[in-house]
Amino acid sequence: MTVMQRPAAGLSAVREVAFPLVAVAIIVASTDIRIPLGLPGHRGLIWLTMLVAVVLVTARRETVLAVGVAASIAALPMHGDPLWSSRYVGAAILLYAVASLPVVRVRRWLLAVVAAPIHLVALASSVFSWHSGPVMSAWASNGMLERAGWHLVFGLVAGLLAWAVALCLGRPPSVWANAIFDGSRYKERPL
Repeated sequence: MTVMQRPAAGLSAVREVAFPLVAVAIIVASTDIRIPLGLPGHRGLIWLTMLVAVVLVTARRETVLAVGVAASIAALPMHGDPLWSSRYVGAAILLYAVASLPVVRVRRWLLAVVAAPIHLVALASSVFSWHSGPVMSAWASNGMLERAGWHLVFGLVAGLLAWAVALCLGRPPSVWANAIFDGSRYKERPL
């Protein structure tokens, strides 16, 4: 007789309710913090890490949409520009779409890699925001390739950090993670 184990109710509540609320709080708090790194895209280490971690940790994919919308609405008064704060909901929509693909359901580690191009949403929202205004063409043309490169690098690092967060919370993000930590990908079969 096979007995299926369920996670404890408290741990499930933490994953499904508390972690997304903490993610929204961290994303909103990080909008007002200035990190003097001086590289374009470095702030995505915080907000994109939290969005990808929400997708990896929670059981329902829709949770990332709720976190993205809540973070965008809560950050709107700080930014004062709807396009600037739309980066959170834009990235959440893309993460939701990617997480719904059958190949990603089996190999969840692909979400960590896909975080790199998803971070380009932040670059697009800053190019088309009200802050750039009439100087958009000059701002967008000067060093745009370098900015895109840094956004890709920080997006990949954010995806890897989210993978680490998911592993620390005790939920292996894929079937392959179990195989790596068990030492074998093969199941024993009766003779």
